[in-house]
Amino acid sequence: MSARSGRRLLPLALLAVPATVAAVVVAAVAGLVGATAPCLVGGGNASASGPRATGAARQFPPPRLHIFMGAARRFDISWPFLASIGVQECGYDGHCGLAPSGCAGVMEIAYVRGSACSPDPSVPTIWETYKVDADGGGASIFDPADAIFTAARILRKTMGAPPAGGSYAAYHEAACHYYGACADGVADYADEVMARALEFGFGHEDAELAAGGTEAAVPVALKKKGRRPVSRVGGSQGPACGEAAATSTTGGASGEEIVRIARSQLGEAEFPPGSNCTKYGPCVEWCALFVAWVWQHAGVEMAGGTSPYAYSGSFYGWVKEHGGRDLQPTATPSPGDAVMFGYGPNDMDHVGIVESVFGGEIVTIDGNFGDHVSRVGPLSPALAELEGEPAPIFAYAEPPGVGQTGAAR
Repeated sequence: MSARSGRRLLPLALLAVPATVAAVVVAAVAGLVGATAPCLVGGGNASASGPRATGAARQFPPPRLHIFMGAARRFDISWPFLASIGVQECGYDGHCGLAPSGCAGVMEIAYVRGSACSPDPSVPTIWETYKVDADGGGASIFDPADAIFTAARILRKTMGAPPAGGSYAAYHEAACHYYGACADGVADYADEVMARALEFGFGHEDAELAAGGTEAAVPVALKKKGRRPVSRVGGSQGPACGEAAATSTTGGASGEEIVRIARSQLGEAEFPPGSNCTKYGPCVEWCALFVAWVWQHAGVEMAGGTSPYAYSGSFYGWVKEHGGRDLQPTATPSPGDAVMFGYGPNDMDHVGIVESVFGGEIVTIDGNFGDHVSRVGPLSPALAELEGEPAPIFAYAEPPGVGQTGAAR
């Protein structure tokens, strides 16, 4: 059922957020890193013995389900929970407009100043404070992707929703905050949201993905685009920080060799989980360390090991100084290129390796994507954030020597 009504309480619960805090949150969103859902483990998870995903999620049109998945990856939240909130507010494929209360969009977010949803006309609405442009067309509350991504951000930043893998109780509490109450005369909101989330597979997201999924689970949308989730089986069982690996046996830097080595690392994980410790370098956020490690093992001469390249923007300046070149985000990259996500050379959020290019789409291999080396895509470069990447593509970095020799070009 939809719980939308004039008694919607969500905006009232957020009015107390100070403007200074809101500004910090807005500034910090560029640093958020999308992630695939980790295994749901740990004490206190009431869903641990709950049902696996059933046919309930089949009711979503694949494009809508794909948006919920992308938002969940971007903001590290349970996709069944987020999707259940969406159904509660606007149905499975709703296109909700502006409600009399002043809330709007498929996630019923406060939109109109001075309305019941946002009574103080001098205070920015929840939409104004947290809006996300998910698909590059400018943020619009009437765009389902923008509304769903914004709701995911609100839930994680102000409603107490835990990262993907959090407990049933914590997500139940977040549902209460989103509505403004756990239940009222209109709906038993939180219980209804969580019951539906369990039907969608809450508590089993990662198991479904690693196994290839079911017709009712997330991979329905993934398979539609021809992508396959990366199995966690066979990943790292505990490399020490700084552990070395076998180098390339071909001795030459080429796009093909870079891709071969990157593929050999799929499923590798940090250990212990959450530590940022990997064999690719020091125990810090490691997407850039992974790219440097792969390039070096493919024969790209980069002095000093991986540590000097720990910042994802390092590759932008490094290639220009060493005979490579930077390509605009609208250019067609080649396998082996680094793909940089951010807003400029000094404002980078993430970096990966281009694995393949076809039909205007790319597939990347990213380190530190869900704490693993993961394959991402196929994705349209212009819609990288919708696919779960933390920021738009700013540029590609072509390794020195690869473009000049014509290898993999």
